[in-house]
Amino acid sequence: MARTDRPLDNPINWSFRAGRLFGIDIRIHIAFVICAVVLVWMEMPKPDSGLDRPFGSVLVNALGIYVLLFFIVLAHEFGHCFGARYSGGDADEILLWPLGGLAFANPPHNAAAHMITTIAGPLVNVLFCMICTLVLVIWTGKLGAVPWNPLHPTWPVDASIHPTTAQLWVMRFFGISYFILLINLLPIFPFDGGRIVQAWLWPKKGYRTSMGIATATGMIGAIVVGLFGLFTEQSWLLLMIAVFGYLTCWQNRRMLREQGDIGVGEFGYDFSQGYAAFEREEAKEHKPGYFERRRARKAAKKAQREQKRREEHERAIESILGKISQSGIESLTARERHILEEETQRRQAISDQASGTHRS
Repeated sequence: MARTDRPLDNPINWSFRAGRLFGIDIRIHIAFVICAVVLVWMEMPKPDSGLDRPFGSVLVNALGIYVLLFFIVLAHEFGHCFGARYSGGDADEILLWPLGGLAFANPPHNAAAHMITTIAGPLVNVLFCMICTLVLVIWTGKLGAVPWNPLHPTWPVDASIHPTTAQLWVMRFFGISYFILLINLLPIFPFDGGRIVQAWLWPKKGYRTSMGIATATGMIGAIVVGLFGLFTEQSWLLLMIAVFGYLTCWQNRRMLREQGDIGVGEFGYDFSQGYAAFEREEAKEHKPGYFERRRARKAAKKAQREQKRREEHERAIESILGKISQSGIESLTARERHILEEETQRRQAISDQASGTHRS
């Protein structure tokens, strides 16, 4: 069930509901809309720029890229939600904001469930990249058409290839998904790569220590990303990512200090139970996972079949006994005689077993 308590003194709650899909609310942060408008405006040709580009084509190009980004990020977060549900947890909301998305997913409190929930997001991007790769290779006949270079993720690695407009959009789809995949696989908490490392360490170090290592590494990584961002063209984006990552890790450490002393070798503790940022951890009732639910369904169907078979057998015995009382045992067919003999043997076995139990 989606949350209704959204105090507006927390900027993360400045969002609106855009729809609901698969039982999951999709919310969009107002900053996401503002950034979209600003980025599209920045792409527009300025009167004094000297660039001769049709306004309409530039607008369509900018909007198209942002729509692709919106779709890919949303699909990535749905991957986390489905991963949580597959592992026996729950997911009720996705928030899209300028730095990507937040899936409010709550997997069961164990390493395997958290690992599945985390990996399910990047797997969506892997699937998108595989589909785009297959399309581009078949379409152009060259593997070099795939933009593998992370420094130029929307342009073919083979410079001799001149893509058509349609092929260029497939490359852009690949490039955006590829870029999101690479960023999320950085082993820095709270990126997916950092969460994968934490889930991997969990069985070896325990949850508290693994989260401590993850958050400590995340804070160092955030500083490195921020410093790197000072020397790149998209410095504002990397700086925002660095600030968000650092604050997320710091928040977990602060919550740990409020809950008690930090033990030896323990640096932090994640109270978010997955991807719901800054929420207090609560004990969760175990929910059956996919395979448990599948086994339960198969057992229920088997029980129904057995019940139906027993009812049919009882009706057959009653019909045979009725026939004997009316026409005698000589009127039974070979099949009816066989059913009667099996039932007699079954009842005799039950009687013998009961007698043996009584004697013992």
